[in-house]
Amino acid sequence: MSLEQDIANVVSAAEQLTGIVDTKIEDINTTVNNKVAEMNSQVAVKKNEIDTAISQQVQRVDTALENKQILGDGGRGTKSVAIASFFTNEGGATNMHLKLPFKIDRHNSMFHLNIYGYEYGKNNIVDATFTGYCYADNNRLHQSKTAGTHEPVVYVGTDQHVYLRITLESQYYLTLSVDSVYVGNGKVLKPGDVQFISSTEAQL
Repeated sequence: MSLEQDIANVVSAAEQLTGIVDTKIEDINTTVNNKVAEMNSQVAVKKNEIDTAISQQVQRVDTALENKQILGDGGRGTKSVAIASFFTNEGGATNMHLKLPFKIDRHNSMFHLNIYGYEYGKNNIVDATFTGYCYADNNRLHQSKTAGTHEPVVYVGTDQHVYLRITLESQYYLTLSVDSVYVGNGKVLKPGDVQFISSTEAQL
């Protein structure tokens, strides 16, 4: 066999080996890519499971916090506590208004709420109770009654909402909180249903 033929055989063998290597490299790349895709898919599934678990846990915490504010079985007589609060260390007198979710031209709902706290600037206990009936059928506030400190008043605002009001001589380190009782044809009030508004105006 001539030298030229030997060289040709070596070149041919080298080319075959190169082809085999290229094929193996392609197979390895395909396998690696498939494994990476599989891992990414598994990571995405686990991430979704973790996100779902976190969301469910947050919901359970929110529900637990809400349930701690409800005392009773949800029926009449059930009390919801600390559904709104207010604090300021500003000075001066103010009227503190509590906006209820009931509108005199839309809702038929009885209510019973208590505003309590500490008027530090005048060293006074705040403790006022408000009852009444937002009576849309007759478009009026019916059977309203108040008792307690700080001249409690129930009135209808210009936006047709029912408001509660107490008058304070000092806002300095004033702290207030609100409880509600489900009475009559009313409902259990929850955080977000009522809103404190401080204003020198007698009515809003």
